[in-house]
Amino acid sequence: MEKIAFFCFLTYFVGMVVQRISGFGIGIVAIMMLPPLIHSYTLPAALTNILSMISAGYLTFKFRKEARFRLIVPVLCGSFLMTFVMVRFANGASLSLLKKLLGITLAGLSLWFLFLAKKVRVRPSTRNGLIAGLCGGTLNGLFSTGGPPVVLYFLGATENHAVYLATIQAYFLFNNTYATIVRFLNGQITQETLAGLLGGIPGMLLGIVLGNYLEPKIPDKAFLRIIYIVMLVSGIVMIL
Repeated sequence: MEKIAFFCFLTYFVGMVVQRISGFGIGIVAIMMLPPLIHSYTLPAALTNILSMISAGYLTFKFRKEARFRLIVPVLCGSFLMTFVMVRFANGASLSLLKKLLGITLAGLSLWFLFLAKKVRVRPSTRNGLIAGLCGGTLNGLFSTGGPPVVLYFLGATENHAVYLATIQAYFLFNNTYATIVRFLNGQITQETLAGLLGGIPGMLLGIVLGNYLEPKIPDKAFLRIIYIVMLVSGIVMIL
């Protein structure tokens, strides 16, 4: 248990520093770092859902007046469905299969961020919101990395950055709460999860402090490119 707590402290400390500097998803950092250390893919996913739920709850309350709650309804419908399906799938999948799926996910996300993310815009509609939710729910149920598809949708559906931030945090609050409940009902919230939280929560808090200090000093574009390349290499290694 002590090893799990330590590894989670280290992982979520690094993840929060990266997220504070670049806006990069803490879940992707966690799913790259933790599985080789603790030999589990469901534990990092469960931990990230819980920790994201806590942080999103705070931000949703803080910016609640700006949130457009109606926009998140179709996205949540798609995400709820696929999160449930993929959590059940991950419960019965072998570690070798999950490793290859994670490799494909990391490689695909890195290529997306490197070459396509700034070129694609999605028209805000109920259908597109549902599709974004289905894609996000698939990644969320497997590895808690469901942010990119819904980020793309909400960027096009909101009128300014303040509304976007408030709306997507409200989505993350509801979605991660639901995902945590689904994982609990499927036996993925265990004593190891609680040990991980004991390390992960202080790691996140310390990461925020260091990230706030480093953020003005590090060029975010170069930093992001390094992270994406690390993701790509990690993904290819997992696939092979």
